[in-house]
Amino acid sequence: MGLIFIPAVSAEEEYTVNSDTEDTFTSAGKDYIISPWVENSSDAENPIFSVLSTQYITQGQTKTHYVSVGSGINYLEVDLNWGDTSDSLTLRISTPSGSNLGPYRDNSDGSVNGRIHFSIDPSQGYVEQGSWEFKVYGESVSGTEDYTFNLYQH
Repeated sequence: MGLIFIPAVSAEEEYTVNSDTEDTFTSAGKDYIISPWVENSSDAENPIFSVLSTQYITQGQTKTHYVSVGSGINYLEVDLNWGDTSDSLTLRISTPSGSNLGPYRDNSDGSVNGRIHFSIDPSQGYVEQGSWEFKVYGESVSGTEDYTFNLYQH
């Protein structure tokens, strides 16, 4: 499977998609690989830190989750789960350096199941330290939709 790395030319997000449902983006000169979550890693069961938030959202509403990422984090596991494929939520991410990623939708992780579940891996070194912002948007919601947002730092 080939990955595309993009050189940083500005503080703006650079984003490409290849045919293997992996994305590569550059944030403050750091390349990240966004790929569907595969639970086969030896450290998948013991994340360093996790955030769990259970919320509800309505049509056109945005809920923002802020997560402080510490030093020495190898990768992030993002899991937004609402389970109802008749409703549509999106997820946008802002890195501590201000790059904007997304929007990610139900099919962004390779399956349509009312869930967005992927990993953010730096191509080298560690995940950018600081405050990450995750915005959940009710793109197409009938009434209210319950969801859980989890972020695991591995």
